[in-house]
Amino acid sequence: MEYIIIGNGVAGTEAAKNIRKRDSTAEIKIFTNEYFPFYSRIMLPMLLAKEVTLEEIYVYKTEWYWKNKIQLYLNCTVKNVDHKNQTITLKDTSHVTYNKLLFATGSSSNLPPVEGINTTKGVFTLRTIEDVTTITRRAAGSKTVTLIGGGLLGLEAGNSLSKLGLSVTIVEIFDRLLPRQLDAEGAAILQKQMEERGLKFLLSAKSQSIKDDGRTKILELNNGKTVEGDFIVVSAGIKPNIGLAKTTGISVDKGILVNDRMETNISHIYAAGDVAEHKSRIYGIWPAAQRQGVIAGINMAGDNEIYTGTVPSTTLKVAGISLTSMGDILTEDKTVEHIKAKDPVKNIYKKLFIKGGKILGAIFLGDVKNALDIGKLMEKKIDVSNYKERILDTNFDIKGLLQ
Repeated sequence: MEYIIIGNGVAGTEAAKNIRKRDSTAEIKIFTNEYFPFYSRIMLPMLLAKEVTLEEIYVYKTEWYWKNKIQLYLNCTVKNVDHKNQTITLKDTSHVTYNKLLFATGSSSNLPPVEGINTTKGVFTLRTIEDVTTITRRAAGSKTVTLIGGGLLGLEAGNSLSKLGLSVTIVEIFDRLLPRQLDAEGAAILQKQMEERGLKFLLSAKSQSIKDDGRTKILELNNGKTVEGDFIVVSAGIKPNIGLAKTTGISVDKGILVNDRMETNISHIYAAGDVAEHKSRIYGIWPAAQRQGVIAGINMAGDNEIYTGTVPSTTLKVAGISLTSMGDILTEDKTVEHIKAKDPVKNIYKKLFIKGGKILGAIFLGDVKNALDIGKLMEKKIDVSNYKERILDTNFDIKGLLQ
């Protein structure tokens, strides 16, 4: 059997691992347009801050591919997929045949509709190792930076640039930080902590245009205000890389449409990770991409495994600040109960969203001791009605409920 995987992120790598577990003689080929073997994207802000080396963010080095008889093709772009003849065409016009194919093409940084964002020099995104190299080079001769986007990556990138000695201003369109992970009360606590680290914030601020004034980049807001910086980093979400799939004839919406087995509408072609859309949802998080990659690999190798979804869970990685947000914390359902525990002095804020005795979502800021077990209660849909008033107590025996 000949397996081809397009994309060398967590989804593609997990698929390759699980194919190899079940098929010791198969040819497994991974094609990626990046120059590096599989690395951790979530560690890129740490690489930018020079807290880790390039070697330390590799998940698997080239030796791992040799050991597992997986052929890795770096800096190798797939230009076309011919699903009728089951071949792919590479940038150099060479052809490679396959029996099973996986799209694990991931996602790219989303650029909001801001005039000049695509044409102005000195505007960057943080998505790859090459991006880190480019931003580091620019930061070396700079004093100020403007970040568009106050989400997880925006805060982590801002913190990293601050550690490099830059004055950082973060512009966020919503009225609070981390609008997908925190409510207003939790966001205010986090903002205070980030400001203590030297970051400045402009909230409820919509970016309108970017103009060049020599080396200075001027960000104009829709309220008439301007923000000046030596360069700009945009962190405004992601968009799935579906271009190749569309030209192949694969059904797409926002992402590549897949069923519970991670199959597309075309026989022998699968999709997993940030590029995959399962039941109208694109997760865009590492745990979901990892699980989808596992499922895809198992099924490509001939077994039968079902993907049932992933409880959304995100963690902020800023030294000294602990934050985990899980599940649905944006629900406007009036029947959902809100259970809180907070200590403003210690910057602790915890909140559960409960409906019918089941936990729908959770916020842990400043104290994440029981967050993992709360996540397991959510996954197992365990009724916590009798414990909801005590469950956020740090010393509460949550593990007892899981037995």
